[in-house]
Amino acid sequence: MELEVEHLTKRFGGIVALNGVSLRLSGNERVGLIGPNGSGKSTLVNTIAGIYEPDGGKIHLNGQDIGHLKPNQVLGRGLGRTFQVPRAFRRMTVMENLMVPALAIRPERGRQAWESRAREVLDFLTMDHLRNDYARSLSGGQQKLVELGQLLMTDPDLLLLDEPFAGVHPQLMETIFDFITTLHQQGKAFIIISHDMTSIFTLSERLLVLNSGEIIADGPPEAVKSDEAVIQAYLGEEAEDA
Repeated sequence: MELEVEHLTKRFGGIVALNGVSLRLSGNERVGLIGPNGSGKSTLVNTIAGIYEPDGGKIHLNGQDIGHLKPNQVLGRGLGRTFQVPRAFRRMTVMENLMVPALAIRPERGRQAWESRAREVLDFLTMDHLRNDYARSLSGGQQKLVELGQLLMTDPDLLLLDEPFAGVHPQLMETIFDFITTLHQQGKAFIIISHDMTSIFTLSERLLVLNSGEIIADGPPEAVKSDEAVIQAYLGEEAEDA
């Protein structure tokens, strides 16, 4: 898996959310994406995933330009994302939630084959006992697992996870942590946004730090942790909050 982002720019009116961001991922890297609130983390993930159209720059996945594609087309190329607030279909069952993206992306495979795949995914997520429960009855953490299951249905090579641990019970947080580790061992690549510093420093082999729409650090977690620009960015956020 190869992802290459070159000089990516995204504006919202007069606000420059991304200012010439460049990065490259190769193989099944497990990359953490951190930064102060409003630094552009979710905007970067949304733009890579096709939710926002870039105002400048290029996005290539495995050598193909995906900067002009819609989210379903990007997912079909092997790149998918989850959201900070889960977007499960609350009036559908867990099984139906898993079936929706699969049938939308590859309807030719047929319902029976996708149902079999959904059972495999639910077994992996230890959620098969909830397959007939409506999503609205699940906890926030369980809905995050459903959203992860929706991604796994289409077997993407690169998963972009936006705050997978936010608002999650500690026991479920550990479960999600273990699933990410297992998927990585199976060859999946990750970009993970998280404000939970303990989990992100443990999970990540490499850390990207955004501040004001620009990457200010990129490297091993221990090196990034002691980077003066990173320290100043976070100290600045704390000072503003105070």
